[in-house]
Amino acid sequence: MCQPYGPGAERVPRRGWTISTVCLPAHELRQPRPMSHHRLRAPARQLPILLALAAALTLTGAAAQPAPPPAGVLSPVAVAESEFRVAGAPFEARGVNYIHPSGSPAGCPELHFGADGGCPWDRAAVAADMAHLRGLGVNTVRIFLNYYVFGGARAADPAYDMGPALAELDALLDSARANEIYVLPVLLAKFPQEAMSEAGYEQAGALHVAPVVRHLAGRPGLLGWDLFNEPDIGSPIDERCWDWDNADFSLCPRLAADRAAFLARLAADVRALDPGRPLTIGMGFAKSYFRPADLSGLVDFYSFHYYDDDPFDSGRYAEHWYYGAGLPVDLKRAIVELHMLPGRKPVLVSELGFPSDPDSPRDAAMVRRDTRRSLESIRLFGGDGMLVWPFVEGLDAQIGAVFVEQ
Repeated sequence: MCQPYGPGAERVPRRGWTISTVCLPAHELRQPRPMSHHRLRAPARQLPILLALAAALTLTGAAAQPAPPPAGVLSPVAVAESEFRVAGAPFEARGVNYIHPSGSPAGCPELHFGADGGCPWDRAAVAADMAHLRGLGVNTVRIFLNYYVFGGARAADPAYDMGPALAELDALLDSARANEIYVLPVLLAKFPQEAMSEAGYEQAGALHVAPVVRHLAGRPGLLGWDLFNEPDIGSPIDERCWDWDNADFSLCPRLAADRAAFLARLAADVRALDPGRPLTIGMGFAKSYFRPADLSGLVDFYSFHYYDDDPFDSGRYAEHWYYGAGLPVDLKRAIVELHMLPGRKPVLVSELGFPSDPDSPRDAAMVRRDTRRSLESIRLFGGDGMLVWPFVEGLDAQIGAVFVEQ
């Protein structure tokens, strides 16, 4: 397997700058494209999403399997022997990024928990979605806790009350738990990237991190904490840092170092506030756990996002200077290299998806094919689950059968 560093790595000019080390043969290298944060992806307009998968894996051996908990009661997710475990049995996360309730009007694409007066919030729709997802075999949803919906708004308005939003968050968690679905919250969603500094963390910690984590500390039904979404993608600051591992543009190493320090403080504080809860960081690229710095010690399990070659602004592994071989080779490389890090930990692909709109290179049949290949590859290479990103309405009709067949 190609190592991140070592003999044979070469420096290759790309768009006016040079990449420090590349492990792929020269003929496999691709021209990188500027990318932006995934919030620019076309959102799904309604939830009919997702994954139907088979029943949970069982342990082998002489010991009797623990009895399952009663319906609606979720045992804590633990990290043990390099895998997820629930009540002593191996656990595979099968799910979706839940980005808004079904039936949300156009222009209301995000989870706002009732804080957006121009967008209705329908608690009953959330409950119905969770029941629908359970019927499709989903056991995990990933949600985004908008910094401004919760504590961040107090920076501009000290009188802002996050209590109503927290109540709607509680209701979502209750609905998920009633349907035996774990929730993986992204803690600092929509936090301004230019504020990922020491001073910025002081404000984020006081206004958002501490109150939100205290509110959910010890709460059953959380898979863990996803501390930050795609901190390794710096294109909102400068597109030359679209991957923070660009040592040939002076801003990128400083940006990466500042963000590593920010994430280290965030991880330490969340561990202190909610001890025992597994932590992860939703990296845009798997290699960002070890390049340009070793961040593996901050997390209990690795999570990363995989967008093969479409849409343009969402990663494009097939066009990336470090990867470049496409599906499934790059997915294998990502998982295998994470497993090679010291103290092997579970690996979750927390965003993966393929559009099938008229402007996309894949039609619905190709989406089903590549989703099936992705799930098979994740399992074959030792991954611990996959969460789909919903691009278009009717996604359950497009890929639902893929998961039923597993």
